Amino acid sequence: MTNIFFSIFLAFFYSIAYTIAGPMIESQEIAFHRSQLVPFAVCFVVCAVVNIALFYLLPRMPWHKGNGRISQCINKMGNRKFLLITWAFIFVSWIPAYLIFYPGVLSYDMITQVDNALGKIINNHHPVLHTWLIRVFMRLGDSLFSSYEFGLGLLSLVQMITLSYALARMVTLLKKKRLPWIIILMTAFFSAFWFVNVCLSVTMVKDTLHAAFLVLFACHFAEIVTESPEYMERKSNLVFLPIVSFLMCAFRNNGIHIYIFCFAILGLLRIGRMKKVKAYLGLIAIIMLPVVLFKIYTGPVFHALGIEQGQVREALCIPIQQLQRVAIVKADELTEEQTQLMAYYIDDLHWMDSANGRIYDPFIADPAKSCFYSARYEEDPLAFWKFYGKTGIQFTKEYLTAFLSNTLGYWYPGYYGFSYVMYDNYAPEQFVEPLERKSIVHIPSLEKYYESLCSSDFWRITPFLRLFAVSGFSTWILQYGLAIAWRKKGFLAESFPLFLPLIAQYGIMLLSPMSSFRYSWPFYLLLPLTFIAIWEKIKGVKLSEEEE
Repeated sequence: MTNIFFSIFLAFFYSIAYTIAGPMIESQEIAFHRSQLVPFAVCFVVCAVVNIALFYLLPRMPWHKGNGRISQCINKMGNRKFLLITWAFIFVSWIPAYLIFYPGVLSYDMITQVDNALGKIINNHHPVLHTWLIRVFMRLGDSLFSSYEFGLGLLSLVQMITLSYALARMVTLLKKKRLPWIIILMTAFFSAFWFVNVCLSVTMVKDTLHAAFLVLFACHFAEIVTESPEYMERKSNLVFLPIVSFLMCAFRNNGIHIYIFCFAILGLLRIGRMKKVKAYLGLIAIIMLPVVLFKIYTGPVFHALGIEQGQVREALCIPIQQLQRVAIVKADELTEEQTQLMAYYIDDLHWMDSANGRIYDPFIADPAKSCFYSARYEEDPLAFWKFYGKTGIQFTKEYLTAFLSNTLGYWYPGYYGFSYVMYDNYAPEQFVEPLERKSIVHIPSLEKYYESLCSSDFWRITPFLRLFAVSGFSTWILQYGLAIAWRKKGFLAESFPLFLPLIAQYGIMLLSPMSSFRYSWPFYLLLPLTFIAIWEKIKGVKLSEEEE
């Protein structure tokens, strides 16, 4: 009966999102049309049938038993050997992209970061550690071969090695948990050949190294969730967990929030089982260490180096979007006091008439953020939130519409406005020192292939293929995983914690300035770990006779 409920529940809401709410928000025409009823009905029936098949058949697939030749071969192979083979397989698969993209894809935030790397790092808007790495490798390339590109090429190799190791570590964890062989092999092949992994592994952007260490953190977290005593017995974990966790936080400013969220919720879910507190003191100390290190790093260390934190507006994308939508759509309904406060926080509203590209865009918060006075917010944050809250009560519909518009790509699978991965570099003259692509090999067919993957909409509009190129499927994959894992006893305390990194990452995505596939990429990397919650019999959980 539970399977039927989830099948209908998810089919109903997915159909609303796909045929009604999504198109409505994308067109910014907030009105229901009867013509949408037929597509909704068709989508609902198809989804319900597919869901029933998934919830009934997927957990009962014959390869779940894992007693075939392939499964036996994988299980007989030592974990260390399997890790090295998988790592080499993924890394070698990315070499053609490295040769073509060399020294790497120089886009996204690279103009600003190169300027800071060759000049002075003054704030943490772009993670200082990543900018510092760019500086070190560019100077290394310049000193050895008088070529900044050579240094960036070395950094691309470091990124490839780190990310491929993280993915191999995750595949090995699936093997250790004795998951179905097809899941293990599919994860390995997908890690190696998914074009997003291939291209971003050689892209000079903070997300690449952050994603690598996020995957490594999630692997450690999964082991803590499923086998805490055994995890503590391996002394190497007590060293690697703090290092991996700190680097995850340092390579992206919101990494610390993911880390704290995961362990805080895990602690709440498991607090009833921590009867012998002394047995967990060591683990608790190790868990707290990365937080302390990160606070020292962003506190005394930043202060000594004269580095300021990024502006608070970077964390206020949604509130800023909501206020600016109200200022546009409901300007004639605002009181004089509200208008004055809007002007106090939002650049005197001159952005509404500006021609410099800062005009309000419902699908991306960057133009709106540039008009927000962070200093005025920091003078009295409580006053801002009072104004924000009162305005939201009065204009709830506009707040909801602004939120759904800014996050459209994270819940509507039909939207792919920002579902791209950069292929072209910025023009050399845009950098403080000219930087350009210097491909080591030229294979026109392969170059055209990568360019098509990154830029062509073919992959984003083709059924099934679009699942791997449009970030709007992320929330639905998460919900399906939770629904399938729900069948296990002890779900809340045992299986659910395995989804915490995914939930935290999705929450970060919702607060981001736009629904870019680059932001959802780490979410997709973590998805294979949810299979542990679906298939593994987690230690300490007494399963029903039917499940056994």
